Amino acid sequence: MESVIQLSIAMVNTPSSLAKVGDRLRAADVNISAIACTEGTPETVIHLIVDDPETAKIVLKDLGPVVTTNVLAFKMKNKPGAIASIGRECAAAHINIRNIYATTCGKEAMVYVWVEDVDAAMKALKAWRKE
Repeated sequence: MESVIQLSIAMVNTPSSLAKVGDRLRAADVNISAIACTEGTPETVIHLIVDDPETAKIVLKDLGPVVTTNVLAFKMKNKPGAIASIGRECAAAHINIRNIYATTCGKEAMVYVWVEDVDAAMKALKAWRKE
């Protein structure tokens, strides 16, 4: 489990929004590890985990405001109830989850969790993962 930087960019929601982000990052040789979009009208928010957050922020800044936050990143077993367990552990520690997204590959999932208190969540979830 580690803390990584998430970039969130608010953009006008158009058919080309995602392409613009992808093209800018590709031109700067920045790789996307994870992405999630939150639909909105007239704006959308694109959340990104990339291999070079500083460069990404620079190349994306004229597309819309870019905000950086620390999020938790960790692998866990891909099984029913796994996300519920994360929610329960954070709730028990009085930690609000602002955003969560995950991807699976076989028996594992890579999970990204944006919480209000990264250190407290890391402590709560590390204890749970050892069980």
